[in-house]
Amino acid sequence: MSEPLQRLLVRLSTLEQSQPTRSPIDPRARIVVCVVYLIVMLSVPIAKLSELMLYALYPIICTAEVGVRYGAIARRSLVVVPFAAVVGVFNIFYEREVAFTIGSVAVTRGWLEFVAIIVRALLSVQALLVLVRVVGYNRLCHNLQRLGVPALFVTQLTLLYRYMFVLAEQLLSLVRARTARSFGRRAMPIGEWGAIVGQLTVRSIERADRISQAMVARGFEGRMPPPTYADRRWQWRDTAYLAGWSVAIIVCRLTLPVERLAQLFKSL
Repeated sequence: MSEPLQRLLVRLSTLEQSQPTRSPIDPRARIVVCVVYLIVMLSVPIAKLSELMLYALYPIICTAEVGVRYGAIARRSLVVVPFAAVVGVFNIFYEREVAFTIGSVAVTRGWLEFVAIIVRALLSVQALLVLVRVVGYNRLCHNLQRLGVPALFVTQLTLLYRYMFVLAEQLLSLVRARTARSFGRRAMPIGEWGAIVGQLTVRSIERADRISQAMVARGFEGRMPPPTYADRRWQWRDTAYLAGWSVAIIVCRLTLPVERLAQLFKSL
């Protein structure tokens, strides 16, 4: 178990040290567009899988725009597939109406909805990953605060990300201590798992208390301090970016272009 934790720490350290992609667009415009995209994309009925696939263009175009490889974003988004599959697997058993047939194989509405739920989860995670990759997590939290998001919520997001490293290091330390005392036994009984979780909980509470006291001693009042870099000013291209993407996403939702195109081909 220590090797996966070490790889996780390496990934987190790489993400922390990597610089956000330079972009001429204000981060606030990207955040608002991403929110519009998520709301509109998630409002598409799960029965309309063909319409849902159209929204895959957004993360693809955004990654191409800033020079980020879409393949890397797509691979990282696969982590959400098991969770989405657990949610959508029940549709397979409840929706047994046949939607269409491929040869002698009948595809039910339940299978279409199952795939649609997974696609929705993948597209949501991809949009957020692209946003974090382009803007950077700390800049993202700061610009959320500039957009009027409550300071308490932004502070929670910032601290959650910042001290995720500490939690992973504490867990790695406990696993290494257990490995050193296991005399080569790889299997971990349930009782030992409970002991590790309990120790990790106690250490987390103690560390959180010390961190809170240290922050209060340094004048923390519930709002993260402003960054050292200068904020970007809103320009006309930011307005054009926000308006263009928002209008395109909303028009696609209202007009259902894939469905209309399919009806057109059927009528020919």
